Amino acid sequence: MQVYTKTDRVSLKSILIFVLILVVAYLPISSFLFFLKNDAFDGYFPPKFFMSESLRAGYLPLWNPYINYGLPQYGDMSSAFWSPFTWLFAATVGYNAYTFTIEELIYLLIGCVGMFRLLRLMDLDKLVCFAGAIAYLCCGYNVGNLQHFNWISGAALLPWCMWSYLRFYHHRTFRNVLLTALIFYIFVASAHPGLSIAAFYFFVPVSVFLFFDEKEKTFVKKIGSYISAHAKFLIATGLLSIGMIIAYADILPHITRGEKVSEINMLANATTFQSWISALLPFGTVKNDVSFNTDISMRNIYFGLGSLLFFLVALFSKKSRWEKLLLITGILFLLLSTGGIFKIFGYKFIPMIGYVRLNGEFRIISIFCFIIIACTQMNRSFAAGLRFEGSIARVYYGLKILLGIAIVTGLYQAFHSGQSIVLKGHDIFQLPGITAQMKGIIDSISFYDTLWIQGTLQMLFLWLIQRALRRNNKKLLIKVLITELVLAALMNIPFTGAGQTSVAHIQTILNMSPKGIPTPGLQPINTNSAPDESIEQMVGSWSFYSKQPGNKTFVIYPVTLRTNEIYLDHLAEKSFLDQPLLFNSDPAIQDISIEKFTPGKITIKDSIETDGQLVYQQNYYPHWFYSDGHEKKAAEIFSGTFLSAPVKTGNNRITFSFEPTLVKTGLLLSALFFIAAILLLLFLRRRP
Repeated sequence: MQVYTKTDRVSLKSILIFVLILVVAYLPISSFLFFLKNDAFDGYFPPKFFMSESLRAGYLPLWNPYINYGLPQYGDMSSAFWSPFTWLFAATVGYNAYTFTIEELIYLLIGCVGMFRLLRLMDLDKLVCFAGAIAYLCCGYNVGNLQHFNWISGAALLPWCMWSYLRFYHHRTFRNVLLTALIFYIFVASAHPGLSIAAFYFFVPVSVFLFFDEKEKTFVKKIGSYISAHAKFLIATGLLSIGMIIAYADILPHITRGEKVSEINMLANATTFQSWISALLPFGTVKNDVSFNTDISMRNIYFGLGSLLFFLVALFSKKSRWEKLLLITGILFLLLSTGGIFKIFGYKFIPMIGYVRLNGEFRIISIFCFIIIACTQMNRSFAAGLRFEGSIARVYYGLKILLGIAIVTGLYQAFHSGQSIVLKGHDIFQLPGITAQMKGIIDSISFYDTLWIQGTLQMLFLWLIQRALRRNNKKLLIKVLITELVLAALMNIPFTGAGQTSVAHIQTILNMSPKGIPTPGLQPINTNSAPDESIEQMVGSWSFYSKQPGNKTFVIYPVTLRTNEIYLDHLAEKSFLDQPLLFNSDPAIQDISIEKFTPGKITIKDSIETDGQLVYQQNYYPHWFYSDGHEKKAAEIFSGTFLSAPVKTGNNRITFSFEPTLVKTGLLLSALFFIAAILLLLFLRRRP
């Protein structure tokens, strides 16, 4: 496989075109008319919002007191705590509904540009690279999983990992080693852990293939050079990741997800075999939940009608060893994403696979591989002169037959059952306002409607593709492919990514959150409530935003401490909801006040008539200490879950402090190594 290092540049004009296509393809989101639905604001926004508020108040966001009685923020693998992007946003513009949305759009753009540069690095025609970049931008994984923020960030950095690794492998300069280590670190720090596991099993065979594909050196020289270069890469990546490694090693023994997914849940949320119709009819997967037997976000594997056509042509054509590797890898990951027997095998015999909860996550590797194969085949057709003959014609007519079946079946079933949206159109457009009308369309459209609507559109675009091929018109072909991809994204986003209200309305809700990190009140926990219970359906538990630690009910969140789980399991017999954030174990007359409060430190004045225990309703976790003004000791645990310290009769001044010294040292070292790496790369860039 030949790689060229001087052909992968992307011009400002190309980037501006990518931005324009991004804005149009994701218009419901980029216009801010609709917010990112479900998990985006329920689970991914709250930790970022806390980091932003904490940094603005001048505190290091190591302990988050607002999520289920507190947790170490640095160990939250879903929050991208260690991502430079998170720190950049949190420390500058801050996180709100708008900046959060913009960050996700930036990730989509990063992925698009990364795929373009990767394909250019493979010396493909610029128009082909453009088509491949837009196919990746609008692929079913991105469109389907907009609500899964760190899935999008991981997908965005995957092409960059491949791009940097190929450069590093073929040109093992210090600059390329450092750049590759930096990109891989950002990928792991930003992506969902499942994507990191998937990437490991993708890049290992890629690396082995490149080793055996290299012909210029003897085996002894190859193995020596390979080990030396990869040792440097791993050392550099390890130094950049030292804080993250320490943090995850610190928290894994204390969380409920620190072990394999249970066998009962290991097959959940797969990209089922039925979902594969999305490769041709992506709109056909937005309805009929029972038949697909999986969440709507996991069903879409679309990567473009033109890309599908050339991918199928590649299947029946002579392929290079590189394409065969990508094809086999893509198929294996697609099978793994379906769950079933394939996930059971991986769960039992492949290390780390059992830790991935959502099997549909694996399909991004398949889409990534298939786009590269499709673009490679398209590039061959461009080089040979576009012709509508042979394999292309056979695949074309095969797709046309499938679309014809979808259209006929969809029309017949939709009107025969009386459930067609056409029959309900008059009632829908009588609804007041465009938002209500759009909701009416989403609710009223049937599965069979999606088949004939998408089938008709695909038939039209297939005819346009044929027209461009017959005319040998490359530019027309690329325009058709991009237009079709943009339309497919626009049709699916209202079902998979867009909520029913605007970003402005979400921001209005967030504006009700107190600014900064205020001193909490000492009212009973069960009096904490949202201003309006309905808002929790949009932004998650109000305990994330109220700046009042403690919540009345357990909030579903990716990270749950074992001590907190014990408390929740015995909630009926060990409930302290009628107690305030701070209370004494002895119900005698007591006078408690908060002198100073930060997320990881609180100083309390307590007056008590008899010796007892001062209880702080925050989860017990190592690195919590208490001080009575004379000595500092490890905090004690009360009722199996909360922090406590002994108090004596009379006046007491107690300070609880969270001091993860090793993690803070790792954070400092990672930051220093990251800054040093950036400065070194800038310096080396100026050298010839």
